[in-house]
Amino acid sequence: MSTKLARFAQKRWISSTTSTSNMYDPRLFREPISDVQELRKPLDADDERNFLFVKAMKSDATPVFYRDHVIDKLIRVCTKDGEKETSRKNVLSALEIIKRRQYKAWAKATDEEKQSIELDPFVIARKGIRNCHPLMKLQGVTRGGTTYQVPFPIEEPEAEFRAMKMMRDICRLRSKHGETHFKDILATELLAASQNEGSTIQAKQELHKTCEANRAYAHYRA
Repeated sequence: MSTKLARFAQKRWISSTTSTSNMYDPRLFREPISDVQELRKPLDADDERNFLFVKAMKSDATPVFYRDHVIDKLIRVCTKDGEKETSRKNVLSALEIIKRRQYKAWAKATDEEKQSIELDPFVIARKGIRNCHPLMKLQGVTRGGTTYQVPFPIEEPEAEFRAMKMMRDICRLRSKHGETHFKDILATELLAASQNEGSTIQAKQELHKTCEANRAYAHYRA
């Protein structure tokens, strides 16, 4: 009898079948709407949302004015050891530093120069990260016992992630050496990257140079 129980328990533990249960019954719940303009429209009389429940909305999809997809992704990339609140505080503090620096520059500028100074830190952060997007990546491909670093094109989401990762690693390295706090370095990098300057832009250019030097291995992609 014990042998049968052991076999049954072993089968249960090594089972690789996926669970088909869901906390949201598809007969009672519908997907949430995160578009503010869509939410403002009145519901029709026969709309299912009048008598059915709506699933809980994800935190990064909340339709509020102070949430931004790029900033939320940067917070997740900068998270270390699961301390997301610490990462959120650092990123938002960096945006506040950018706001203060830009406002000081705006206050000292002339009327003509004020037109070209961007005061929104979210716009500056998005522009800086967009300027850091790499066009290619290096991936190891083994042929005949030798591994070659082959350049591959990358999609927009991965390019955004790699740009954030490069910026995060540079900021962590400089803060580890005791130059200043992480939030100050991140603010400086975002401001510099928005003008196509800074260490992250240099790292992207070095990556492109390496990909250009390894273009002879491009036929190993297949």
